[in-house]
Amino acid sequence: PWGYRVAQSFVFAVEEINRSPQLLPNLTLGFSIRNSGDSVRGALRETMGFLTGQEEPLPNYTCHPGPPRAAMVGDTRSSLSVSMARLLGLYKFPQVSYSSTLPSLSDKIQFPSFLRTLASDLTSSHVMTQLVLHFQWSWVGILAQDDDYGQQASSVVTQELDQAGVCIEFDLQVPSQDSLEKTEAIVLKMQRCTAKVVLVFLSSSHFQLILYRLLDLRIAGQVWVSPEALHMALALSVPHVSQVLQGSFSLLFHSSQARGFPEYLAQLRPSRNPEDMFIESFWESTFGCTWPHRNSTATGDVKFCSGNESLREREFPFQEVSNIDVAYTAVYSIAHALQDLIACERGDGACADPQRFQPWQLHALKKVHFKTPDGNEVLFDANGDLVTKFDVLQGQKTLEGRFHLVPIGMIDPGVSLGNRMMVHLKEGLQVSCPDACMTPEL
Repeated sequence: PWGYRVAQSFVFAVEEINRSPQLLPNLTLGFSIRNSGDSVRGALRETMGFLTGQEEPLPNYTCHPGPPRAAMVGDTRSSLSVSMARLLGLYKFPQVSYSSTLPSLSDKIQFPSFLRTLASDLTSSHVMTQLVLHFQWSWVGILAQDDDYGQQASSVVTQELDQAGVCIEFDLQVPSQDSLEKTEAIVLKMQRCTAKVVLVFLSSSHFQLILYRLLDLRIAGQVWVSPEALHMALALSVPHVSQVLQGSFSLLFHSSQARGFPEYLAQLRPSRNPEDMFIESFWESTFGCTWPHRNSTATGDVKFCSGNESLREREFPFQEVSNIDVAYTAVYSIAHALQDLIACERGDGACADPQRFQPWQLHALKKVHFKTPDGNEVLFDANGDLVTKFDVLQGQKTLEGRFHLVPIGMIDPGVSLGNRMMVHLKEGLQVSCPDACMTPEL
């Protein structure tokens, strides 16, 4: 359901631009949506099909009977991102990612065509370090997944904290392949340690495994810090988690908000979008129903879809941190690059007819600098990463006893004093920390 809503934010942005009298007034953007099935084979096959214009793709052969294709917007999980970016780089085809955060993708020699509308894990790790230094915590532990994400992020944090004189009591590697035995060993090691500030570089599912085991052993009092706001929100949804998450902090990068997008989603209907091959499956998963034409033999208490159900009352969980409109900024980046291509007047080959150009000519994409309709400023740095600020979120308990993430301040990586970033937190903020946040006497 999340992926489908992201795809709809992509469509919403295209339609909004096509209605705009200022942006690309004499051009109409088209699009296609493809599903990789979240596999290496599926991702590469769909990418090759898109590049070559053939359902049975032939390498180095391209046949596009229609207008030129400008760029690819999209993403896969981290293990596939490098393969896709490398393939698109061979074709010199621009890619704008909305969720790949691997630091290695910032290498413009290896991945010259890759940009992203968010910060890399490297930047997030720097920001997490600044949060630790701001609160003057000097005795911490690290939980990191044993993949590229966890190892690269923990390595950056360990080096910076060591230089700042912060002691790291433990740096535990959580296996990517679920192992109850290894999870048990990790939790028992945490139980024997005294550091209560824990920096987390885990997927939401692995974080929840750790939390469940801590609940079983009645271990509490940690201050959790994570660069992933959505992962922290999912963790806060674990029953009785308040016994463990006495304190929690997370980061959320500033992003554009697609104004009018919730109303757009609320008006979706299968009958109004007959060309949408995904909407019926989305409808079944959202409303817990089955289409009669898909299951004509159903009996008993089966609930059938009518197509008149409304998405207006169906808010996506953790919508405030899940950024379901993440594809919105990516589409606008491409549109502004096309606008710059049209406005170009140089005669050195850098300009092109927007009706007959090659994707590699969309060089302006790396240099776009604009504001989205909600006023959010968009520009990329030399590594193709979005220049952004980070909101600091704190887990707080409501009067009803439920946890939720509340913005308490902001960190701007672009503004620093010496080796410290500018950290702005609300005045009068109370941050409780066990004695074990500070370096113990040895």
